[in-house]
Amino acid sequence: MISIRRIFFASSFFLFLGNWTGMTAINWYVYDYYQEAAYLGYINFARLIPIVLFSLYAGKLCDRYKKTILAKWYGAAVLLITALLAALAFMDELTFAALLVFSFIRGVASAFETPNRNSILGTLGDSKDMSKLVSSHSLIINLCRSAGPALAGMMLAAYDVQWTFLLQAAAALLSLLLILPLKEDKSVRIVKRKPLPSWKVVKQYFAGDETGRRIFLYSLITMAFGFSYSTVLPVLVDGHFAGRADIFGLSMAVAAAGGIIGAVFLPRAVEHFGEQKVYYRSGFLFAISLLLIPVPVKALFFVVLFTLGFFGQWLRSSNRIYFQRHVPESERGVLMSAVLMDRGMIPAGSILISFMIGWFGAAPVFLIMGTICLLPLLFRRQTFKLTHKKVYNIADSN
Repeated sequence: MISIRRIFFASSFFLFLGNWTGMTAINWYVYDYYQEAAYLGYINFARLIPIVLFSLYAGKLCDRYKKTILAKWYGAAVLLITALLAALAFMDELTFAALLVFSFIRGVASAFETPNRNSILGTLGDSKDMSKLVSSHSLIINLCRSAGPALAGMMLAAYDVQWTFLLQAAAALLSLLLILPLKEDKSVRIVKRKPLPSWKVVKQYFAGDETGRRIFLYSLITMAFGFSYSTVLPVLVDGHFAGRADIFGLSMAVAAAGGIIGAVFLPRAVEHFGEQKVYYRSGFLFAISLLLIPVPVKALFFVVLFTLGFFGQWLRSSNRIYFQRHVPESERGVLMSAVLMDRGMIPAGSILISFMIGWFGAAPVFLIMGTICLLPLLFRRQTFKLTHKKVYNIADSN
């Protein structure tokens, strides 16, 4: 079990390192070349909308086939996609249309790979281990969020963008090589009877778990109007430090550093307060951080970025811990894929926020984002009472 965990986490490290390096390079390249915040929204919409379109089907595959076999196929697909992007960059064919197509295809791969990886994570320990497992996985993600953007920023400052994409492809190769020896996990349950449609499984679960339903609903709001801050952060950074790609990478690294520290302390916080209290309290502090980030004081800017990463980490991970502990094992793939669909709200929020920045500017929009994330917590009971049926609408639409 220990060796499987090590292989799994090592493979995850290189996969996420490549993802953050490549995503940072694309975001900076697009904004630096086109000088339009809306273009960032288009790119990230193309990257994240596949989560909404394909996640439930991906979750069904996790419950019907061996997760480790799927992980190898998905890893090979990611390697092929990232290698093609690097090749296009070296051939000087890196048009905006090509970046849109790449972002969408890479998003499709992520929509299938992420639920499978989270399903494997849920089989690596029991309920008592889950907070440590999720925190360890989140720690790796945030290490990569720190190292990836910083590395991308340095490479963009010193070399052309194609070398950053080549690094992304190399990281994808290492991730695949590490996961190839991973044997099929014996805990996988192959469905012999005809399973219920995915949307019915999701609907039944949320109908019986009011706490989970409320957590999920608030996650939709924070993903759309909170975590989309990373999509439009280049605009705010450019306002403070014009033309500094290295500072943009540093900004992402500072937020990631907050996430790393948050992941270290999260298991103790969950053990002491419980995942529900950690979830809502971190949501409150995350919203306050969004309200403070436009303050034109450079030192405060980086401090708030740190708190965004810290409490954002607690917010997302306590969400995952709750569902990893409460979803039934036989339907883990479908239900975790539904939970992870909250990430699909980021493209919608990114598009809207990108246009709003064009109308109002970056600072007022961050104030709006923080207010939207804060209000549901101030009127929590009434908000979720009025909106709980949205869960069924989301399931039905998929």
